[in-house]
Amino acid sequence: MSCCSEGHSATETETWAWDSSPCARDVAWQIATDRRQQLYEAASLIPVLYDVRPPEPDEQQNLATAVHRRTAVTRQLATFKKPVSSTAQERLNSYILSLQQLSASSDAVVRLFEVFEDYMYVHLLLEQCTGGTVYERILERQYFTEQEAVLLIRHMLQALVPLHDNHIYHGSLTPDSFRFLNDSLHAPLKLVDFGIDLKVHRWDTMEQIREGREAPNPTCPQFFETCKLVFCAPELAPPYVPQRKRRAGVSLLCDSQDLLSEKPSAGEHAEDFMESPLVGTEYNKQVEAADVWSVGAIAFTLLCGYPPFFAPSRNGILGRIHRGDVAFDPPFWSKISEEAKNFVSSCLQRSFWERMSIQEALHHPWIQHLAEDSPSGSMFTSFMLNLRRFYRTSLIEVYVANALAIHLKREDLHTFLRQCIEVDTCKMGFFTASDLKSVLQDLGHKQISEAIMVRFLRAYRHPGESYIDYVAMLDSIYLRQQRIFAEELWRRFQTVHKGSGLGGDPDGFVASGDLVKLLGDPVVQELLMKEIPECMGLDKGEVRQYLHTNLQKYCNERNSNKLDFHDLKTLLLKCIRSISAAGEAANNTTICEATVNAPIML
Repeated sequence: MSCCSEGHSATETETWAWDSSPCARDVAWQIATDRRQQLYEAASLIPVLYDVRPPEPDEQQNLATAVHRRTAVTRQLATFKKPVSSTAQERLNSYILSLQQLSASSDAVVRLFEVFEDYMYVHLLLEQCTGGTVYERILERQYFTEQEAVLLIRHMLQALVPLHDNHIYHGSLTPDSFRFLNDSLHAPLKLVDFGIDLKVHRWDTMEQIREGREAPNPTCPQFFETCKLVFCAPELAPPYVPQRKRRAGVSLLCDSQDLLSEKPSAGEHAEDFMESPLVGTEYNKQVEAADVWSVGAIAFTLLCGYPPFFAPSRNGILGRIHRGDVAFDPPFWSKISEEAKNFVSSCLQRSFWERMSIQEALHHPWIQHLAEDSPSGSMFTSFMLNLRRFYRTSLIEVYVANALAIHLKREDLHTFLRQCIEVDTCKMGFFTASDLKSVLQDLGHKQISEAIMVRFLRAYRHPGESYIDYVAMLDSIYLRQQRIFAEELWRRFQTVHKGSGLGGDPDGFVASGDLVKLLGDPVVQELLMKEIPECMGLDKGEVRQYLHTNLQKYCNERNSNKLDFHDLKTLLLKCIRSISAAGEAANNTTICEATVNAPIML
């Protein structure tokens, strides 16, 4: 199979205009399945072959460590949710095959050894890079020079060359997309992230819109991690919402509970981020230029210690990105060469047509001559202070979002938001890391609060504060909880399917007549009850009966005796949300009386 292109040929354009009838989808699904059978192993083999160790709270949660049980060789296991449509799944398969071929021939790209899959997820077994991130390497040093910065940027560009030469693009590069292979002084810097999460979300969004359905809920926490969003190109970033049209405290949570008496405005959240409708050469140029933009933003950061578009809030960052607001502020740039500034400016052109290509960037005088005209000696002391502060903020964002996603129930998120709004007396939508510690302590999360102090504020000392957009953090927590819910439900779905003899196919469908067995599983019940406020005092049996009634009704209306797991997950969540809303409105009314007439639709 030839390497996948992110652009569209004439044949591909015709494919994207395919008939969306069930027959056409079935044919496309069968073609994709036949091709995968020769490429992928069953995900059930992973625990047989590997001892899988989950990530730490301050690490990316879809990355686990896998140790081969027989050879003790350590790999990294990256897990991604598959797109829903068969067309998008075929596109993902081609993309992964291209990555396998490229990783085998390029020393600058992490090796992709094996691919496993089940109905819901694809799992990539990758080479483990243990040498740390670019941030970590720099902060271990006593000094850092422009010549060292340009060497890192050249390595990043070289890693992207084989991808771009095969018309494959990342689209969401950050400094964390690269890691050193090992701890040695001259260890190679490798591209370890391929932007799959964002691609899957874009492909699903495109298919939903083509079929005339509502766009899927946002699934990319990266849009709500300000220290990653800051590297995103304007043509692929979510839109900026002028301050006069928004209020601090509006979050994704408002989709099910009108917490602040207003709904989130369109354009504030990740559902508005979708792949461009451009095709062919024009589209290729856009996504290629997005990678160049990100490299420019990374270069800016490695030259002064702070990113070019940083602001205390997510919306402030988006405003600066879409304005192309780049400034080489003194004194931070007074020791940086003019060639370096020209390279950064050439990458960060607001129009993607005016940016350099990857090959042109590699041939830029700053890259070719390795900053030989730059002033000698280390960066200013402010460089290390700025970088340490920015890195500390990024660690706090990820750690707190991961920790609270596990410890907070849905009802706790609303309490958390209210507490944040009270602390934010100026209603700016952000506050300091010290304010965050206080909120966590007040809500009884002393351990997480102390971890912020010990692991980050003390370890990465800086006289200035880290600013946290608590609304963006809350949305990040919410999205992580959605992912955890889906993963745990799928894991139990598989277990119950095998152990209880549920009907249906083993590839993600359950017979409607066997829903009672699934909903009666104690682990599934506990998972579902976590989504319902304890103060409502609802009985598990009553909730189970309500859920089963609505699921069966959904099947009957569609004359189907099977339920797809994607639909099952969505329906369960919608039913639970309706239970919470109707129960609160009805006070002492029983849950069945309060919700019997509530329509549940996908």
